[in-house]
Amino acid sequence: MNATSIWERTGEGTMSANHYAFWVTFWTASGIVTSAVTAYLALSWKMSLMLMVPAFLAALAGAWIARKIDNPIVSLGGYMLLTVSFGLITGPIVARYTAASVVRILFLTTTMVIGLGIIGAIIPQSLKSWWTWLYGGLLVLLAGLVVLPLASLLGVPIGNAMTIWDWGGVALFSAFVVYDLNRAMRIPYTMNNAIDCAVEVYLDFANLFIRLLSLLGKGDDD
Repeated sequence: MNATSIWERTGEGTMSANHYAFWVTFWTASGIVTSAVTAYLALSWKMSLMLMVPAFLAALAGAWIARKIDNPIVSLGGYMLLTVSFGLITGPIVARYTAASVVRILFLTTTMVIGLGIIGAIIPQSLKSWWTWLYGGLLVLLAGLVVLPLASLLGVPIGNAMTIWDWGGVALFSAFVVYDLNRAMRIPYTMNNAIDCAVEVYLDFANLFIRLLSLLGKGDDD
């Protein structure tokens, strides 16, 4: 087990920067494909706590295993547990939208992550100073996602607050993509680190996809 944060790891790399960047990209794409296939298989499932709670807990366990176990095979197993679990959660959600709409948002999200990731990877200076603002923004975003629905249930008019909050989430996780790829290129270039960094980028992708689908997706009236 490796108790050190991904971003604080030191030591010698085992591959070149280009090789390492390829594996980060490959594992991120593999996770997205795994979730897409799992979501497709779960399209007809009913959304319920019996599905959501176990899948959410499994996703958390998978992310923890991938980040903490200093073995690429075990880390990959945790990552796959995360991506499969997210696919199961996503299936009943994407079923509410037309197939063309889902494909369009998937393409848009992929394009954004690739472009932002390249920007983050090639920026020469460290973006470590972003940490306070990004995690502060994440706390505010999470607080709003709890408070606003509760306020609405209590009869407080919130207008377009949820839409604005979702656009704020898009901006926040776009910044996270830049940040995560920037710091991914500043740790030892090893396979285990490539998998662990892919976990972070995958989570950015997943959050962007869900928010963009909510904002821009076309509902399936049938």
